[in-house]
Amino acid sequence: METLQIKGTILTPSLGDAYVAALKRNSYLSILRAASIVQPADVADITPVLAYAAAQTSPTQVAVKGGGAHSSTWASSDGGIVIDLFKLNKVALSEDKNSISVQGGALWEDVYKITSQAKVEVVGAPLWFVGVGGFTLGGGYGPLSGEHGLAIDNLLSATVVLADGRVVKTSATEEPDLFWAIRGGGGQFGIVVEFVFKVHPYAGPFTGGLLVYPIADKSDLRKVIDEWKKTQTSAERFTMHFSRPPPDFKPCVIIFPSTLHDVDGARARRSFAPFLELSAGRAQLPFRTVPDFHAVSHAADKALEHAPRRLVIRGTMFSDFYPELLGAVWDKWVDFTEGNPDVRASAVLWDLTVPDRIADIKPGETALKTRMPHYWIAIQGRSTTDESVDACREFTSDVVQFVRAKNAELSGQDLGWFLNMCQGDEKPEDVFGENLPRLRAVKATYDPGDVFNKGVSIEPLV
Repeated sequence: METLQIKGTILTPSLGDAYVAALKRNSYLSILRAASIVQPADVADITPVLAYAAAQTSPTQVAVKGGGAHSSTWASSDGGIVIDLFKLNKVALSEDKNSISVQGGALWEDVYKITSQAKVEVVGAPLWFVGVGGFTLGGGYGPLSGEHGLAIDNLLSATVVLADGRVVKTSATEEPDLFWAIRGGGGQFGIVVEFVFKVHPYAGPFTGGLLVYPIADKSDLRKVIDEWKKTQTSAERFTMHFSRPPPDFKPCVIIFPSTLHDVDGARARRSFAPFLELSAGRAQLPFRTVPDFHAVSHAADKALEHAPRRLVIRGTMFSDFYPELLGAVWDKWVDFTEGNPDVRASAVLWDLTVPDRIADIKPGETALKTRMPHYWIAIQGRSTTDESVDACREFTSDVVQFVRAKNAELSGQDLGWFLNMCQGDEKPEDVFGENLPRLRAVKATYDPGDVFNKGVSIEPLV
């Protein structure tokens, strides 16, 4: 491996600290010890690495790391090769400011620095440390999705390194089947080394707040959402967390409402009013207005700074905030976090972004399965000890299965699984639905040897 003639860096366990640093992921549970970590300096470095892996008597497993924020092991390999794209992180805004090109190893931090300086926007992740690649290939639900849809709905083209080493450009007119597949089909078809996104006008200033209060009656959960929906537009977003904040670690609801286009603060005052009324003086809601999305993406830094890093996340979609669904998840979360202090940092996040724009794209137009209006939930199992990791895994699995089944019962719609919050043991038909046969056909064309099989695996059509 070390004899490959590439411009980038090849790290092996013998290199000590540099190798260990390259293993780092957002979750300790995502780390596997690779035989080699390759950090390409340019796109041309990737082809010989793929050729080397394929030439071995038993083909070497290849994993691709973008941001490393996912809580699964998809960006890691036990004894294989990790292609770590972090050096391929260039971002370039077009002269007319209508599009932006982003290399596959960039974080959203890299993108927001450029868009904030130029006073333009792109549909991206809510957190700065999330990788552009994984976020986008799974769909890309972001804070601007209420106005502009998902990240994949704003993707204009991409450059992909295929399993055979060829580098192709894909768009609606070039390699259109591949373009269809990477918009919601994940990283199963090649290594996306560049994305070109549509750019939108400035959406700021942005006003956000935080409200923490204990829940005495589960009916309050639905009340706050009903009130929020009365004033919410595509310019407002709301996330609700079930969490036990220190120092008392009592079960609380934490509300994070935020607004776009809030020039004079009037929008925030109107949309935040329901939360102030519900709190009944139990907590205050501080307003904070920031000028750009770069600042918004750092809003959770302090809260995450001391969060346990033994993290497993699962998530799914749901049709509406049914009282039976909210109350049952609350009970499950309270019961799990009550008796074991090792796991009391575990949390549940509900996202309420107006979903209408998601449904602007018809089912089947992209590989993303679910296109009717819906919301998403993330179950975060966090443990301070190795001994409680299995309990966190069981908790997250139990809750998402419950949410999926209960939502199907209440709405009549089985929305399946949320790819970006899967762990890899999910059935592909539950993730991709009716799109799976076409995805298998595309896989057979672009990766017939199933080189890129990390994640929710799509078998090539025989």
